[in-house]
Amino acid sequence: MLLCKRVYFVADMYLWKLLPRIQEDKMRLSKKKILVFSRMHITNFGDPIIADCCKYIIKKTAKENRYRVKVTMADVYEKDIAVTKKLLKGQKAVVFPGGGLNSVVFNNKLLEILKLIEEQKNTSVFFNAVGILKVKPRKKNEELLIKLFNHNQVKQVTTRGDYDQLLKYIQSPRVYPEKLVFDPAIWVNEAYEIEHSIDSEKIGIGVIRPEIFQSNGNDFSAEDVFQMYFNIVNELEAKGFAWEFFSNGMKEDYNFGVETLKRMGRSTKKYIGKNVKSSRELVEKIASYKAVIAARLHANIISTSLRVPSVALVWNDKMNLFAEIIGEEERYIGVEHLKDADYIVHQLELAIKNGYDEKKIDCMKNVTVETIKNIIIS
Repeated sequence: MLLCKRVYFVADMYLWKLLPRIQEDKMRLSKKKILVFSRMHITNFGDPIIADCCKYIIKKTAKENRYRVKVTMADVYEKDIAVTKKLLKGQKAVVFPGGGLNSVVFNNKLLEILKLIEEQKNTSVFFNAVGILKVKPRKKNEELLIKLFNHNQVKQVTTRGDYDQLLKYIQSPRVYPEKLVFDPAIWVNEAYEIEHSIDSEKIGIGVIRPEIFQSNGNDFSAEDVFQMYFNIVNELEAKGFAWEFFSNGMKEDYNFGVETLKRMGRSTKKYIGKNVKSSRELVEKIASYKAVIAARLHANIISTSLRVPSVALVWNDKMNLFAEIIGEEERYIGVEHLKDADYIVHQLELAIKNGYDEKKIDCMKNVTVETIKNIIIS
């Protein structure tokens, strides 16, 4: 009898040890539904790229860890509530994939979506790689960020930006800790299956609407922006580089590029051509360059993903925060040097010569993937 009890005890202990593995295998067998909210109709194609790449990383990570997932996309700007409710039905996780959270209007929209999610108590919410700036936001937006991040269904908040500032908005611990991670667009080379054209000799110059510098508190006028591009072009030509302008898709950026070329007496057909019409077209364009000088953050992130050497013309600290993550602060040029085209082009030449810190990029990719696993297993 004593022997039987001992056998039962050993068997129970064995089953108890097996239980986590049985539960994990059950999770792997069932297909988890995950919904990613995209800023689909923005013509600054950096934002749609964020969502596309977030979807890609989730699916890739799930496959590598033998989990089954069904990842679908929703438009964060969808006006028909019934459409959003239908998409939310049965979802185990909802992911806001990244990008800036600096707009009161946009953050109110996210709050509306969270209220719809409340109708499904078993849905977990993840804020992934959100853009948090070092500067304190307006009081109304600060209140919105606190509401969003501390919602009882939010399981994790990660940032591509200022980690210390993010912690100020987290008032109660989440299921998973806050982390500094990569913007999902760093995976765009894999997600779109596009490679850098190493034979290219042309420098891509990413243009931006000129008012953006002053509207972000920089002492740098619209005329200064024109002169900056004018001087960069002259310096590139003096050093024998071929070049052209490009935009991330925004009409205002593209129009300024056209206007600048006309003021310079240059052919718009030769030096800018038509504006890009899709995310893929933007990535293919950047992949076609030898190197890039650009003012938009995602032109530089896309360049990094493709290993196209890039130099950034900085108007906002989100660009410096990305530079810190990849360890290339000297290539992200602040207002104090933007009138010095020789300095800018010299940094470009150094970037072409030295490439990227692959170990640093791989390390942060690994950290980011660990946070993506939480979306899959939660």
